[in-house]
Amino acid sequence: MKVKETVDPPRYSLTFPIYQTSAFKLPEGDRYRYGRENNPTVEELSRIISELEGAESTTCFSSGMGAISTSLLSLLKPGSRLLLPLDLFARTRNLATGFLREWGVEVTTSGTGTENILKSLKEGTVVFLEAISNPSLRVYDIERISDSVHEKGGILIVDSTFATPINLKPLELGADLSLHSLSKFIGGHNDIIAGSISGRNELITIIDNFRRTLGTNLDPNTAFLAIRGIKTLELRINKGNENAFYLAKKLSELNVFDEVIYPGLDGHPDHLIASHQLSGYGPVLSFRVRKGAENPFELMKKLRYIEPANTLGSVNTVISHPKTMSHRSLGREELREIGVDENFFRLSVGTENPDTILEDILRMVR
Repeated sequence: MKVKETVDPPRYSLTFPIYQTSAFKLPEGDRYRYGRENNPTVEELSRIISELEGAESTTCFSSGMGAISTSLLSLLKPGSRLLLPLDLFARTRNLATGFLREWGVEVTTSGTGTENILKSLKEGTVVFLEAISNPSLRVYDIERISDSVHEKGGILIVDSTFATPINLKPLELGADLSLHSLSKFIGGHNDIIAGSISGRNELITIIDNFRRTLGTNLDPNTAFLAIRGIKTLELRINKGNENAFYLAKKLSELNVFDEVIYPGLDGHPDHLIASHQLSGYGPVLSFRVRKGAENPFELMKKLRYIEPANTLGSVNTVISHPKTMSHRSLGREELREIGVDENFFRLSVGTENPDTILEDILRMVR
């Protein structure tokens, strides 16, 4: 994969420059006018992501949640229908079942998996799901779901953060919009917070106009770093795919966990969908340590190389404990429904030697 940058003619820079300005001189700068509305560096990032996604248009945001909230508020109104599965990033779910429901949107949460989405679908529904769900790693059949959504006059939004455009292009399978937390794999270095959404011009125009009103715009420095991250995206994801698959198989064979969850394993409930739909199974796996194990934070203290943190998607391997980190805002019953408990961990696999990672995981559990 090689995405060619647009060279800036006045400077002939090999790297697209950072336009660090809040406004542009008029009338010459009328295309950009004011930084909250548009910026050349952010525009270049949007162009590159559109090329990666096979999209007509892309708009970028100050965070992944900025992309999610702006998009949903743009497309929904009181009386609209929103359907989402149980297994989502907790903040996304909280936005829907809290604010949007109180605002008058008819919010339905289905069980996990493709069949539950299809059973719960009604006419004129906006469906929001994660291509590979966080943290239970269910893989949704985007082609089947998009066909059903469009038959009923709805819109399908796919958060493809875990898959990235290297492993999946949701728009090619019929999704209307493809969303990313650029903070994760696309940025790739744990040093930015950003988001994007891509799709047809008509939908992106609606969302982008509302972004300008809400002020969830991306700053040019962060856009510059995201462009830098994309230059190594394919290398990083291919290595992450390889490492995660290797670790998932090894850990399953060693029988040191109650459960190892990875779409590339034959026993995964969506293995057939993943094999058909994904170019790679992804750099994330989850596992459940033996019942009666030590306190999760005591277990993570044993690690020497893997970093415990509330994030994922970097060149370095990171482990998280969803119950007390990414999904800490969910109640006990909600956690039970998505299979997250005290013994559940999520591992974002980096580009290190996989045997070094394996050795560290085994140090944690033995």
